[in-house]
Amino acid sequence: MVEQESEGYVAIAFDDGRYLDIAANLALSIRRAETRPISVLINKKIKFNPAYADLFDQVIVVDDDPAMRGAMNKARLFGLTPYDRTMYVDADCLLFSPRIEFFWRKYRGQAFAVEGHRQSSGPAFSCSLGVKDAAVLCAMFNLAYISVFNAGVMYFERSDASKAVFDKVLEIYNSPSRDAVSYAYKHAGEYADEPFFGVALASLGIAPFEPPASNRLQVTTPNLVEATLDIDTGDLRVVKQTPGAKPQIWAGVLCHFCGLSPMDIYFDLADKLRAEARLPLMDRAMFKPVVLTTPIQHA
Repeated sequence: MVEQESEGYVAIAFDDGRYLDIAANLALSIRRAETRPISVLINKKIKFNPAYADLFDQVIVVDDDPAMRGAMNKARLFGLTPYDRTMYVDADCLLFSPRIEFFWRKYRGQAFAVEGHRQSSGPAFSCSLGVKDAAVLCAMFNLAYISVFNAGVMYFERSDASKAVFDKVLEIYNSPSRDAVSYAYKHAGEYADEPFFGVALASLGIAPFEPPASNRLQVTTPNLVEATLDIDTGDLRVVKQTPGAKPQIWAGVLCHFCGLSPMDIYFDLADKLRAEARLPLMDRAMFKPVVLTTPIQHA
């Protein structure tokens, strides 16, 4: 009898108890929409809240790697996941719909899968904390393109091909090219993870999936102009517009509230999930507020 492959979700909550609180919200949203297990990785700085015990199938306590900080711990996921097929999801995401089943089926057999685009020139991996030039990275590693994507959601399978991605990320991170490839991120000693993964994937010939904006696994909130976010009906649609570009409608199943923005909307949705589970509501005073400047519809 062939043993069935295990599959499930993994989130990371290191260093700060607030990450565990928002990972709990992610778990609530997943349990509301589907039945796959959810595991959370915590380090010894986190005191696990027993109120969350029923939300996670596994709570995995991980030793710190002194060379890694914050987002770069994603480079360790291959050796930490308990699953054969893993959907890694950032803690500041919420699942809106059981239609995520479509993506589990779509990605089966892929060593590593992300949504994004191939880029050979111009600003890449841009955020308020830094930016890189795609042409410079391509020339540095003799690549035709780099894979540009948001690493808030990454799918991978337990295979040699997948391990090669993580090994390549660590190789680049530990090389003299570290500062040329990426930039300082949120905390002292932390680097943005996407540039390392983007170069590694391109080096191994793994192109990102480039879905239509209307049918995405991950919908991100930067450049959001207007949105409908209804977790009861599973309606996740946002209008995004970058400066100088036309507005574009994105729709999908996982909403990545990058930096918890729009914060008021995120908290309303999180509190709805918590109230249903009879958990204490979020302590909004613990988080820096974000001022909304655009109309948002939500439920």
